[in-house]
Amino acid sequence: MWVVPQGGKMTSANKLRWMTGAMLLSLLALAGAAAYLALHRIFQVDEAQNLFMTHVVATHQSNLYFSNALLWMLGPMSALVSAQEESFKIFTSARLLFLGVFVLNIYLLALNTGRKLTTFAGVAALFGAATLAPLWDYGFEIRHDNLILTGLLLMWWLGRTAPRGRWSYVGLGVLSVCMPFLSLKAIVYVAPLSLAFLALPPPAHGQGRAPLLGAWLLGAAGGAVAVAAAYLVSGAWPVFLAGLQAGAASGATAVRMDPEMALGRLPRQVPLLRELVAMALCWVVVTLCRERRAALTWDGLLPEALLTLGSYGALLINPTPFPYNLVNLVPFAYLLAFRFGAPLVAFDWGWRHAGAALFGVLLLWQVLPFADATRRHFAYTNERQKTLMDAAEALTDARKDRVYDAIGMLPTRASIGYNWYNHTLNKAAFANGSIASVASMLNAHPASVIIRSYRTNMLPDAGWQFIEQRYIALSDDFWLLGGVLAPGGGNYTVLHPGRYLVMQSELGRLLPLRGARVAGKPVAQQPVELAVGSVSIGAPPGVRPAVVWVGPRLATLPAIGPGYHDRLFINFY
Repeated sequence: MWVVPQGGKMTSANKLRWMTGAMLLSLLALAGAAAYLALHRIFQVDEAQNLFMTHVVATHQSNLYFSNALLWMLGPMSALVSAQEESFKIFTSARLLFLGVFVLNIYLLALNTGRKLTTFAGVAALFGAATLAPLWDYGFEIRHDNLILTGLLLMWWLGRTAPRGRWSYVGLGVLSVCMPFLSLKAIVYVAPLSLAFLALPPPAHGQGRAPLLGAWLLGAAGGAVAVAAAYLVSGAWPVFLAGLQAGAASGATAVRMDPEMALGRLPRQVPLLRELVAMALCWVVVTLCRERRAALTWDGLLPEALLTLGSYGALLINPTPFPYNLVNLVPFAYLLAFRFGAPLVAFDWGWRHAGAALFGVLLLWQVLPFADATRRHFAYTNERQKTLMDAAEALTDARKDRVYDAIGMLPTRASIGYNWYNHTLNKAAFANGSIASVASMLNAHPASVIIRSYRTNMLPDAGWQFIEQRYIALSDDFWLLGGVLAPGGGNYTVLHPGRYLVMQSELGRLLPLRGARVAGKPVAQQPVELAVGSVSIGAPPGVRPAVVWVGPRLATLPAIGPGYHDRLFINFY
């Protein structure tokens, strides 16, 4: 029982129990908060792109739309995406799957501190891992970076934290082969880590280099067979190769951005981590200067220091070091900081022990910046995105109609061409004409709905002018196929067959119209079926008629409320 002895003084054991209980309750609250955010926080553009690509692979449409066909998109992800008929359900289901990855990564991170999770020190390690703000920024998003982190933490656990000889090296071989198929950039992390374990195996494995190398090669062969089987069964290997070729031809290596866009977050989000890492690195340098070659062992802080510096170097050489790359830096910095800081507080102190006060200071230094950095996520909801997804699906037929948003936020609907998405890396290709223009794709395959965002701002002026001439804004971020005619009416060119409403355009608003005529025949205030070609639209004198797409099922335009395209997606929130 947790009791306070007579005299009002709490024993060291009871203090540990109370603090352990407090951290466990906090972890439970954090789990609830993470689940809420996974379901309700705004979606990021990379998540939409990843899900659209997964849907392309799952439905075997790779000849129509671009996809990278990465390993993690196959199997369970493809089944999950193709099983849903509503885009928002696809997003939330995938988010829940990656919430599991988020929780697993926190668990593996705590395991890699080397502390048993059933002890106070282990609970403290788990609590510290769960309060790393950069992981809450991107850790449960639908992105390969989180899966790369899982693989790297497993590699570190197998090779460094829980050495099991040949069995560990079999696992290392499997991961070394499989992880580059999650994303090619995984090679930057996996290659040096594998080489380090092979060239300098930790003595705790109790084996020499030769048997460990043999075990690694056996695991690598097994990993290669597993990868080959996954691509053979899915038929996605040609798609994977096509994605590599498209990436090589995109000129992406010419783009270089400042890593400060990511690193600049650290002083505000994880100040304690930054200071502890700086002190730990200084201590490693002092130890190397003092002990020289004797310090080059798997004991001490040197392995975690090199792991942290290696991941930092990977961020620096990345031509697009966006903030989500902190997912593959901050956890390794945490391992170094924890191994350095844990002995300072000892986790076993009496009432007057200085370690108790130091632990309290460190706890607040970690928790307060985390709370300040993380609370903003509750203000960024996906409510508007859901509204537009639902409206776009209500306005279209999945078999006949298209939606264009330059992002892929509706995986259940076809886009307008092979190069369906716009991105920093292919912005120049759209501008110089090396890939088909949006105008030419819309002309060949008109979209019934266009969802506007900051990504459509990247289009060349000619592309957006083409849209403005052929689409009507239901709100700033939601446009429908249609057009506004001169007062009294005129001829309207139907680009895509289907159901349209004839309405009145007045001061930028769409209002019901009485007395409308289509092809000379009066029509009531209800949708009319129009075929491709020119059709005459009539209206009372002085009234400007508008022809606007209403889709296969709706009788009126959906009420979506006001929206602002620059706020639909928020980059690097």
